[in-house]
Amino acid sequence: MRLPRSVQEIADVIGAWKALRLVRELPPCGKRDRRRNLYIPKPHNLTEDHRLVQLLGWDDAMAMAEALGGDRVQPAPCKYLERAVQNRRIFELQDLAYTNNEISGLLNLSEKWVDMVSDARRLHAQGEPVEVISMAVGINQLTLGYMLGIDVPEPAEPIKRRPRPRPHPPQLNLALGTNASGEEECT
Repeated sequence: MRLPRSVQEIADVIGAWKALRLVRELPPCGKRDRRRNLYIPKPHNLTEDHRLVQLLGWDDAMAMAEALGGDRVQPAPCKYLERAVQNRRIFELQDLAYTNNEISGLLNLSEKWVDMVSDARRLHAQGEPVEVISMAVGINQLTLGYMLGIDVPEPAEPIKRRPRPRPHPPQLNLALGTNASGEEECT
């Protein structure tokens, strides 16, 4: 399982599932809901009442202190995993012959989203690469990897759609000209 770099450094020490549980337990920090902040003390400063020990247990907290002691990490919240699990439920209901309209009602999702997830599954079955599927349906490559059960290439960045440029308003020629009698006129 591939994780964001900020979570992968934690997962390399304590394992992927424990790292995900740790990130989920961290409260948001600052004005943004997606920001998490964790200070990892050096091993000699780690005590039994430290928050890291409360979240992970002594052995895993000590392993983190030995590997990353003195660092402040800001792990990504990994919301795409929750979305991927929800999208797998869409696949399960489709396998039970539910229509997209019925699935959207059962899971309280928009029908447009259910259609996009269905299109992603269909494109994957046709053998399209993950990058193409991601751009076609507008779903993050990491989310696609988890929901389709495939490995994604290393540079999987989130999709950032750019708005279409606004058309330029028509330009009027406001230069002053002279008519046959020599008077200025607007053209």
